[in-house]
Amino acid sequence: MSVAERIILGSGYLHVSTFTKGQIIPNPEDFCTDSNKFAYISGGAELEYSPEFYEAKDDMGKVAKSIITEEEATLKAGIMTFTGNTLDMLCDTARVTERTNAIDGKTYREVKVGGAGNAKGAKYVICFHHVDAVDGDIYLMIVGQNQAGFTLGFKKDEATVVDAEFHALPMDGDGTLITYSEVEAAGAPTAYTITRQLSHVTTDATSNTIDAGDDLEETLTAADGYEIASVVVFANGVEVAGAFNAGTGKVTVDNVAGNVTITAVGSAL
Repeated sequence: MSVAERIILGSGYLHVSTFTKGQIIPNPEDFCTDSNKFAYISGGAELEYSPEFYEAKDDMGKVAKSIITEEEATLKAGIMTFTGNTLDMLCDTARVTERTNAIDGKTYREVKVGGAGNAKGAKYVICFHHVDAVDGDIYLMIVGQNQAGFTLGFKKDEATVVDAEFHALPMDGDGTLITYSEVEAAGAPTAYTITRQLSHVTTDATSNTIDAGDDLEETLTAADGYEIASVVVFANGVEVAGAFNAGTGKVTVDNVAGNVTITAVGSAL
């Protein structure tokens, strides 16, 4: 079966949820919901996969064999919207608490970062959802954690974007690092409808559908006491010139590639 090639254009959404050892990774289309939307991103996302090879070769260069010895995968994205809870997922030593100030009455979310002994060892299911209404959506899913740290910039003329780099870890017993899923674009219809608007005219056709690419042929006959005054045929929204032969009464449309409408009117003799 041939698969239509696609042009990847545009960004998407980042979804993150805590990973529990041994859990079954859900299908990405089920995983990506509003409840685990991590943040809005800026600058898109980038997935990088890098294998390392070891090659054994004889001294004369006559025979060689190579194997993969290491693999690394990283999903990068610029986090544009975040809170203290976002930082908690970006930094393994982060601890988030909330407190109310007795003087101003405001509630403060406080994030403490640092101290190797505070590392949670947390891992996350991370999925980038690229939305494409034309060619079909794409999902990139990994299990991992951010290993790039973070930089918070405060600039008067530029939004703060935290560059996250999620390092992929094996997500199953097969050592899978990445799951790439794409929605197949809807193919062309295999059949089209035939709509007939006939006034004092009949047809010998018995079907209201036709397979794509087939030739349509049917014969129109005026009712008793009438003659065919006008016939207009549209296929795929375009009028088909010369589709009706007044001498034979035949309507012909070659290689049908869209819905067909036949309008025929009879006038009294």
